Amino acid sequence: MKGVVSALLLLIATETASAEEPRASVRLTWEWFNTAETYRKYKVKGPDDLRIAAHYFRLAARNGNAAAAYKLGEAYEIGSGVPLDLPEALRWYRQSADAGDMHAELKVGWFYQKGWSLQVDPSRAVDWYERSASKGNLWAYHMLAFMLMDGEGVAKDLALAQRYFEKSLPFTHDHWAQLKLSQLIRASDPRRSKELLKQAANAGNADAIRELNAF
Repeated sequence: MKGVVSALLLLIATETASAEEPRASVRLTWEWFNTAETYRKYKVKGPDDLRIAAHYFRLAARNGNAAAAYKLGEAYEIGSGVPLDLPEALRWYRQSADAGDMHAELKVGWFYQKGWSLQVDPSRAVDWYERSASKGNLWAYHMLAFMLMDGEGVAKDLALAQRYFEKSLPFTHDHWAQLKLSQLIRASDPRRSKELLKQAANAGNADAIRELNAF
């Protein structure tokens, strides 16, 4: 029964999208977005649920919903309800990022940093991370901290790297960030440095385990 209902909803949504061309109302795009999230979050998913979720995200994204464009990019990045397709993921992330979505800005930065579907460009990655961070995205501060510490795409700035790790770590709880911050404060605060190493080591970070043994 659920499959029949899903198919009917998919047909209705397609017809509605055609009827609403060239642009659906903002309210309708959020209705599509919420429908997509409902299908995506089913604990027990049918074979078509993720595909239907991606379909509704697409309807909303095509009509200017930046959050839906981000979700559709994510679907293509991981192959959720659509084929895994990094260039297509980047296309939707860019649409969302150009509309100011801080999560999409982070993703575009990540694609530039890793060279997924485009040429590696750390400086462009930094630009996108900075846009995202300016909106309060703590994961963007997290990424910038690593790049500032390593001088990747930006001039090395250990003091600013430390500030960004301090800002983002309570949110990310990332063991690599714990390791890096431990290295940055080893001379000024050895006790805390060791505690951070312990936390990273307990999370299974092999580099932290080696450094802790040699501390």
